[in-house]
Amino acid sequence: MPDITCEPKLDRASLQKVAELFRVFSEPTRLGILQFLKGRSTSVNEIVEALETSQANISKQLRILYDADLLTREQKGNQVFYSIKEDMVFDLCCIVCDKLNRSAQAGADSFYQI
Repeated sequence: MPDITCEPKLDRASLQKVAELFRVFSEPTRLGILQFLKGRSTSVNEIVEALETSQANISKQLRILYDADLLTREQKGNQVFYSIKEDMVFDLCCIVCDKLNRSAQAGADSFYQI
């Protein structure tokens, strides 16, 4: 488990910021985008094809991830390429997946990994 160091008590404004960042991770398509982008820079079209959803939906979710400062983007001609800016997203996902796996070991066959 990573060493987590946080202030023991956060003020209301800080708690709000933490909650807003956790909300970014609350949408499955956004998690799918993060998983797909792991280790690569990819065009919007490639993400649309991989996740089999509309370009409008992918663009909306990319905007949310970008605004949360989790992605970088680069324009190349008429295409936009996205990549992960904050690798800590995978640390968070591993923590959650570890918890789900511990729960699943009680009898379920599914194991979680991002």
